[in-house]
Amino acid sequence: MKKKFDAKKLLTATNILIVVLIVFYFLDRFLPFPEGYTGYRAWNDELPPALNYIFGFCGGLLTNFMARGSTLIPYGLGPYRYFTDMFLHGHVLHLIANVVGLFFIGNYTEKRFGWWLTYLLFFTVGFIEGFITDPLYIAMVPDKKEETLATVAMGASGGIFGLIGVSLAAIFFDIKSIMKIGQPTLIVSAIYGVLTTYVVSFGWTTVCHNVSMVLGLVFGTAVILPFYLYRKKHGKKEEVLPTEEDGEKTG
Repeated sequence: MKKKFDAKKLLTATNILIVVLIVFYFLDRFLPFPEGYTGYRAWNDELPPALNYIFGFCGGLLTNFMARGSTLIPYGLGPYRYFTDMFLHGHVLHLIANVVGLFFIGNYTEKRFGWWLTYLLFFTVGFIEGFITDPLYIAMVPDKKEETLATVAMGASGGIFGLIGVSLAAIFFDIKSIMKIGQPTLIVSAIYGVLTTYVVSFGWTTVCHNVSMVLGLVFGTAVILPFYLYRKKHGKKEEVLPTEEDGEKTG
């Protein structure tokens, strides 16, 4: 007998964040520009209007004030933008990739760590990563300094890769837990990581994702290590953190 579908299970902090990302995308694409506006516009005059709408090369009001890039007005590299740029996406394929990745990876992390810690890790890694990636990439490719700073940066992938790193840290301390991760989550995580980093783009994006994953590993270890040492000291053999099966009790 098939289990009855429970719509309440879809009401997770991760899924609420996904809805917020989708709302921000459409607001950025279709909010009208105020009179006298001279800031960023995504519209590409060399493309037919249909392609501008399909691929998101239109609008850009929120991008101008929330994304990062030295050409954005005003204060395109202002500190607050390292946080707000996580809510925006450049085009619909960018949005879809991150929404799918966040749905599987974020919901698994939420079940394992709880919603508030997932949010904290997601935004902390995404925020700090921005401050590290640009200087690191410029140090690697100094002749692209101006281009790197001018490029409009946005997207939730930094935070998502941070959650991948956190999940890997959890598996390191509790290797058997990998058997309890749903197969779709494993497959999507692998495809998302490889596709968004090494297939779709190279250069800055690769550095961004690698930095985010390392930060996720570091923060994940910092969170898990005290519990691991405590259980080891007291001779407890239970899992270090809740598993995906009983995760509803953690958040």
